[in-house]
Amino acid sequence: MAETAEPLQQAWALSYQDATASLALARTLRVTEGIDPAEAQLLVALGAVRLVPVLEARHELEQARRLCAAAQPHSRAEWGQALCDEFEAMLHRREGDVEGSARLQAEADARPAGPRSAMDRFIAQNSRAITTKLLGRAEDSLRHLHAALDAAQQTGWPGPVISACVNLGDRHHDLYNLEDARQFSLQGLNAATAAGAKLAQLVATCNLIYIHHALGEQREAHAMGLNLAALLPGETSEQVLDMTPPLALGWMAGADPVRAEQLLRDVQHANVREPASQWSLAWGWQMARCCLMQGRTDEGLAVAQQALQASEAAGGAKPCYDLMVLHRTLSDAAEQTAQPDLALKHLREAHAVYEQLVGRSARARYIALDVTHQLAQARHERDVAVDGRRSVEHDRQRLSELNAALQAQMAETQRLHEQLREQALRDPLTGLHNRRYLFELAPGLLEQARRQQQALSVVLLDLDHFKLLNDTCGHAAGDLVLQRFATLLAETLRRSDVICRHGGEEFVALMPNTQADEAEAVMQRLLETFSALQLELGRRRLPRGTFSAGIALFPGHGSTLEQLLSRADRALYAAKHQGRARIELVPRSDFTSLS
Repeated sequence: MAETAEPLQQAWALSYQDATASLALARTLRVTEGIDPAEAQLLVALGAVRLVPVLEARHELEQARRLCAAAQPHSRAEWGQALCDEFEAMLHRREGDVEGSARLQAEADARPAGPRSAMDRFIAQNSRAITTKLLGRAEDSLRHLHAALDAAQQTGWPGPVISACVNLGDRHHDLYNLEDARQFSLQGLNAATAAGAKLAQLVATCNLIYIHHALGEQREAHAMGLNLAALLPGETSEQVLDMTPPLALGWMAGADPVRAEQLLRDVQHANVREPASQWSLAWGWQMARCCLMQGRTDEGLAVAQQALQASEAAGGAKPCYDLMVLHRTLSDAAEQTAQPDLALKHLREAHAVYEQLVGRSARARYIALDVTHQLAQARHERDVAVDGRRSVEHDRQRLSELNAALQAQMAETQRLHEQLREQALRDPLTGLHNRRYLFELAPGLLEQARRQQQALSVVLLDLDHFKLLNDTCGHAAGDLVLQRFATLLAETLRRSDVICRHGGEEFVALMPNTQADEAEAVMQRLLETFSALQLELGRRRLPRGTFSAGIALFPGHGSTLEQLLSRADRALYAAKHQGRARIELVPRSDFTSLS
């Protein structure tokens, strides 16, 4: 962007902080004496393609093209036309032609470009982030947003920084990278509050309610809900409707399901819109949770089932986080209505979605680190190019240092990548490996047992009455029990045994070179130790716990992990139905035909 008069600078600075105010100022400036009409019209076009009806926006954009084509010098005309191309791509998105928007942006990227200001780069990167998100290219969108934040910080204006931070928080939340999502959303909220950017405050606050809830930070989620309630008065009915689910979640986090339910019922007429969308799924699982929290279990189950059925009938992509929580809610409701098979089915569906989210989270974190490195390297190379008058000898020495630094950075990036992969294969609460690790490792162990003609026991363990513990003593108590049980499990079994958290309160142990009766003896010792364990949370003594387990034996009960887990699951259910706190073996006579 070329140097402009102070009023134009003010309009540019406002364009991503208060788009309505920027558009009004730009319309005044384009008829003001001494102001470049082409640049003023560019600002009008930028506001129009984002705020006004499409036909009016297209007229303003065509006017900007005409004025920029006549601008002098030629470099200024090229700059104006390039911005008009960016605005054209935004307009294509508003008209529903996302593919057309992507084509225009690709053509713009392929053309030689002169020096561009930080604001120009922010507009381009932010727009590409939106386009690639709509096309389902989440990783490309994330990279563009990080580049947009880098450019935004160089503008020196709060608006672009607020927009980039809020969008990055939302995108990292979509990818379940909750720590980065919280960091960027808080940064965006603080900047928006300082600048008085009301819409950005609302969006960031809604995002933070969901992020804190996903992280188990109920106090923080409730505080954000109170903040949202204070911000909403005076907003349009459409905005209030959009923000009702996060507001209700804030009240739920504050243990006020009655108030949350009333909010959700106030907008119940809208819950059929886009049944596969985040809004509808969030409405469904939150309404069901409100029912469960008030003891209306049958109603909660019906509400959650209706939300899931509507989403499945609508087809299309579904927001993974809300789908996961909906399945968890269905599992809890089914358990409370004495439907264990249905509860297990939805618990497994929830865990399958959770595995997808964990993979996305690790990848998003890696991309964030990679982009940070690339941007730092690009800035460094730019600085080197500007300072081109140094002596040849000094340049050679510096190049050697840069190469060494680059090699070190590449090694660090590789280390981080490996660390992120390890994190993706471990359960963060218990420190045990997770289900993904189990399914990666098991085929090799089974093949080794087959070649060496050795037995291998597969044990499926499930903590008894764990849901009741969570409901009566709270999730902190449940987390403590899971952690201590995982520790006992690791201490009791051998180092050669593979122990994984299968999901929720369910664990799996693979015990190579171990017969079923040997595995049963080990599990019996573990049961005696665990049932004698007395845990305390603060000053509260927790009830003693037990577990039930089912044992299947390779190769007699199956030749694959899936078959063995299915047999062990059947034995586990037999243990549950026979009174819990016991270990059951798969009856040999049931599987005599298996090889």
